[in-house]
Amino acid sequence: MKKRINQILNVIMGSMIGVFVGSGVYRYWHFRKYPDLYFIQSAPWYTSILIQGLFTLVLAALCMIVKVIFREERMTKKIPLILGIVFLTLTFIGGGSVMINRGQVNAGYAVVPGIWTMICFGYYRNKNGMK
Repeated sequence: MKKRINQILNVIMGSMIGVFVGSGVYRYWHFRKYPDLYFIQSAPWYTSILIQGLFTLVLAALCMIVKVIFREERMTKKIPLILGIVFLTLTFIGGGSVMINRGQVNAGYAVVPGIWTMICFGYYRNKNGMK
């Protein structure tokens, strides 16, 4: 089972990196072919490549963390706890974002990770026999 999960994570990481490289090459080619389209934008032409690169880096790091967790036997019981802490952090970040923007952004930025936080902590409590 661990070998299968490791293979799936390798495929996901390879696919993400391949999509990033391919779309980056395409965006560069498109900029070289049609430079006038990019002069009307307020951001530089490579901004979308940087954002996608950051997103790819974060997802690849998450896949690596999951690979490390599955490599260690004693850590497999703590996966829901770790995910719960990550989602709790995202809940607070989303709530702070909603408050900073005075409610003008979607409250789902805090609600959706909050629901996943409750699911992960509930699963962790049930799995470890806590009441």
